[in-house]
Amino acid sequence: MDLLVIGALLAVALLVVLGVRWWTWRPLLKRRALVQTDEVAFDVVLFSRCGPLLVLADVTARMSGGEQHIDGMVVVERSRVQFVQVM
Repeated sequence: MDLLVIGALLAVALLVVLGVRWWTWRPLLKRRALVQTDEVAFDVVLFSRCGPLLVLADVTARMSGGEQHIDGMVVVERSRVQFVQVM
């Protein structure tokens, strides 16, 4: 009986942790933002988060030499992102 209660409590704790991780990114999605990586800043609409990846739409890459609009979606590893500024 005690193992059943402990298992249920662990399952609830796991669901809470996963829910909090999902909820922290939800308010950022589908909003205009500036995503700064090591080399390039992206003026984007944050489209989705898929595991360790950010999917960006309506992207303009801003580099030291100028800026370039990029058609389609851009995928960036979250580990390379220094910060995200929501506008």
